[in-house]
Amino acid sequence: MKNKVKITILSFAISSATWAYDAEEAKEMYQEDCTKCHDSSVFTRASKERKVNDLAALKKQVHRCVSATGASWFEEDEENVVTYLNKEFYKFAEDTKKAE
Repeated sequence: MKNKVKITILSFAISSATWAYDAEEAKEMYQEDCTKCHDSSVFTRASKERKVNDLAALKKQVHRCVSATGASWFEEDEENVVTYLNKEFYKFAEDTKKAE
């Protein structure tokens, strides 16, 4: 039993470490879930009118939206959509440090 748990944890860690951005999947998720509540105008407002002004705030906001709507997203899905939104709309500098 202990070995089975260790293997499961190791498999999850490896799959998390090998996550790669999938633009098409992220766009699909955005169009399916995010546009139920708002359109892209929330991303294209003047920067002084935005609630999200850096990549960390974008990650937090996406997580809040996922929690508030009850969307069945994994952490990798959130990261994927954050990357999509950043590349398409925000253009914030990418994080150079990974979370520990």
